[in-house]
Amino acid sequence: MEEINGFELKLGRHYYLFREYETPFNNISSASIAADKYCTSKLLERADIPVPQSVYLHIDDFKQNRTTELIVHLKFPLVIKPLNGAQGKDVLCNIQNMEQLLTFLPQYFSLYEHLLIEEFHGKLKSYRVLVFNRKVIGVVLRHPASVIGDGQHNIQELIHLTNIERKKINDFLGPIIAGDECRIKLKELGIGVDHIPARGERIVLGYTSNATRGGTYESLGKKISKENRKLMVHVASVLNLNLAGIDVECADINSPIAQSNGVIIEVNERPSVRIHELPISGTPHLVTREIMRSFIFRHPFSYLWSLYLDKSTSIYIRIVLLTGLASLAYYLLKA
Repeated sequence: MEEINGFELKLGRHYYLFREYETPFNNISSASIAADKYCTSKLLERADIPVPQSVYLHIDDFKQNRTTELIVHLKFPLVIKPLNGAQGKDVLCNIQNMEQLLTFLPQYFSLYEHLLIEEFHGKLKSYRVLVFNRKVIGVVLRHPASVIGDGQHNIQELIHLTNIERKKINDFLGPIIAGDECRIKLKELGIGVDHIPARGERIVLGYTSNATRGGTYESLGKKISKENRKLMVHVASVLNLNLAGIDVECADINSPIAQSNGVIIEVNERPSVRIHELPISGTPHLVTREIMRSFIFRHPFSYLWSLYLDKSTSIYIRIVLLTGLASLAYYLLKA
């Protein structure tokens, strides 16, 4: 429907509206809380769910030179996040010391009034786990932006060439940008954008793994350990979300995250299903089918009636009904 930039699902007297990433599955209060990264973190922490240690920082705290005082219990390296950000926009990871943090904060407070400062959990893999109606229905392994060397072009040139290829894949993939995080990562590697990688050498250019920031993703279907599956369902339950995309950092999603110092870094109340169904690699996993099927179980008679009224499917419903009636009549006569 053009009027709402989405679609309407009608089952008898029941109407459900979908608009862009908005769905009828989560109530507005739960979705609002989940959108606030600090609230989410503290609710999960209170429920004994592993999350990074974090501090809420307001622009007035920064202007009053209270930053050092407020983050004193946090251990470097740190991460800067917008409190209500999405898709990894303006997230900056692996800040090594207070001097570096105070250098970046003015830039980020010029964009946001509220920031979240949290401990950085590096050298772990990044996963997105999709939970619907208290069930894990999809798992994706996400990779940060990277380029592969050809022995001829430097990193800056490879970024340009890679971005051209990313545009050809789908419009969901954002470009790789040689911004603050890229510079921090390259400094960690001891190279610059003028470095020419060897043929076949992969150079990782950041830490955040969002597709909108140059990342890629691989579908794992529903592969997740029993312990982690239970934990993901618990996360969605604590936040009262029927549909949730849970971002997990751990060594292996098929081993309990407690064994690898894993953490829940974010919970998305409007998760993308596209990354499961149109992955860059791995077998596409049709999570939409499972989500939409829930309406059939919720309103079975309305669903059958709608099929009966639809010209393209009514003939099949009538055949099923006639076959059923014929079988019943045969059984009664035989009895």
